[in-house]
Amino acid sequence: MLKRKLRIVKLTPIAIGVCEHCNTQFKSSQSVESDAEAEMQAKFDAHKCKLIDSSQNALRIVREATENK
Repeated sequence: MLKRKLRIVKLTPIAIGVCEHCNTQFKSSQSVESDAEAEMQAKFDAHKCKLIDSSQNALRIVREATENK
């Protein structure tokens, strides 16, 4: 099993991080970068990875792309 790792994608203006194992996204509304990182790290530590197979992932991508239209 791959080890879970939080990857910080962006810190300003809205901080975004991603779990490299299951691609779960974590956001923070903190304005200070260190506070935002700490908030995302806490959310990451509390989450459980839920892997889905590729066909379900493809369906999710299509659904997300078309739901705002």
